[in-house]
Amino acid sequence: MKVNRIITISRTYGSGGREIGEKLAKELDIPFYDKNLLHLMSEKTGISEEGLMNADEKLLNRFTDPYDISKGADYSTSMYLFKVESKLIVELADKGPCVIVGRLADWILKDRVDVLKVFITAPEADRINRIMKYENVSAEQAEKLMKQVDKLRNHYYSYFTDKKWQDPKYKDIILNSSLLGIDGTVAVLKSMFAFA
Repeated sequence: MKVNRIITISRTYGSGGREIGEKLAKELDIPFYDKNLLHLMSEKTGISEEGLMNADEKLLNRFTDPYDISKGADYSTSMYLFKVESKLIVELADKGPCVIVGRLADWILKDRVDVLKVFITAPEADRINRIMKYENVSAEQAEKLMKQVDKLRNHYYSYFTDKKWQDPKYKDIILNSSLLGIDGTVAVLKSMFAFA
């Protein structure tokens, strides 16, 4: 019986984690899931992709958020969306090998033996340069964005897991994408996948 191999990638903002995940999936010829999960969630929930994009990897305020669809339930929109997304991630992992970026996939799939939990980071200066390039912003704006997004991701992770997002105890491997570059980091992960 074939064992599924799932790679989850958590990443600091500006480290190239998404690009690494996408290239890795392409080289391994397996599905890649990131923001395209929002399309699949939209189909399941009836919530617009735009609404889901506003909620993506963020905690929502149920009293001020226009996408609150809990309709008087005891849990917030964030909890509802987390449950829907968790179920979807498990379904996708059950289908076969894939790469999943973010969305607490490492935590959602933590009890599976066929998951490689990866954390991608890089020195702040390199991350700022990458953000400046992709977001077309100044160094000051890039640094502010970097800190804001990392803070949001940490808060989101901690809320649902009661753990620290960057804690190495919950990762199988932590890679500095600046050390080997994007392609070198992909090569390292590809070799690990082959022997998983």
